[in-house]
Amino acid sequence: MLQAGNLSARAGEKTFGYLETAQSRSGMRLDIPVHLIAGAQPGPTLMVQGAIHGAEIIGSIAILNLVEKLDPAVIRGNIIAVPVVNRAGFELGERGSRVDAKDISRLFPGKADGSISDQTAYIYFKETITQADVLIDFHAGARTAYERYVLFSAEDDPDNPTQLEKNRRKLVVAFGLDQAAFFPPGTFGANTAKKAIEDVNTCQITLEFGGGTGWFKNGEDNVRDAERGIWNIMKAMGMIEGEMESDGPLCTVYNAGVVIWKPAVDGLFIRDRKFKDALTVGDSYGRLVDPYTGDLLAQMPTPKDGIVIPSGQEWPTVGATSIGILGSIDRVDDRRTMDLSVSF
Repeated sequence: MLQAGNLSARAGEKTFGYLETAQSRSGMRLDIPVHLIAGAQPGPTLMVQGAIHGAEIIGSIAILNLVEKLDPAVIRGNIIAVPVVNRAGFELGERGSRVDAKDISRLFPGKADGSISDQTAYIYFKETITQADVLIDFHAGARTAYERYVLFSAEDDPDNPTQLEKNRRKLVVAFGLDQAAFFPPGTFGANTAKKAIEDVNTCQITLEFGGGTGWFKNGEDNVRDAERGIWNIMKAMGMIEGEMESDGPLCTVYNAGVVIWKPAVDGLFIRDRKFKDALTVGDSYGRLVDPYTGDLLAQMPTPKDGIVIPSGQEWPTVGATSIGILGSIDRVDDRRTMDLSVSF
């Protein structure tokens, strides 16, 4: 029996419902849509989630496509599929939740007595994430950037990886994209939510996938490859049979340690460099100009050598934010020689 809160599925069944979470002080509910697919045979549990940042929806579409095609009769193990985690942000096309100005993805393991987002994170974490052997967390560039890489947590000691970290190395490559990246510790804060997920022995990979002003042009291909990646992970976990498909034999893994921050002036952001460009210190990454006169307001030089990993910003660009990420090549993994199978 696969269960998540008030929902359940017996072996060989698919069910759908809403995980009851929390309500605001005025009584508004943000219960989370959950598909449970209980395989006919025992095996590991895979969880896939989309739109925890409400405007990032490539994964949501891929997850719905996956659920439609899944046949529990041929699956070993269980799948918990959540197309939209952050319903408040999703319905308004926003990253976080305007209900209490919080980002659910940063709150795990949550608080039973906190605000509505804290409580939602607490129930969701307890009822779903703690059951998962593997969590695929889909993000995207939304309206700001075109993204295409597997993001994962930096390892505590790369020369002596834990079993969870060994499994994650394989899953990063198994997903099938030609590039992956990790942020050195402290790049964007303490990552306490990711630590909470690892503390319950759930192996998480995060997809930064699609988005940007060309979303409609690139959307179909990105949805296809996002879905392809989920099937690949299921194959790596031994949940289904079949050959993996990928962008190619190699996966370049970047240490994404260089963040370019917007200066303290607002204006129209013009990006001078594109994905995979190799930059040296002092090269112009982008400019801020007055959107009405065209006058240059600020240059954004490259602070260190690096290769452009997809990033960007909305126009006009207002407030403190990162507008670019650069990486250095940490390693290149070859799918032809790697054993990509994992066991739990």
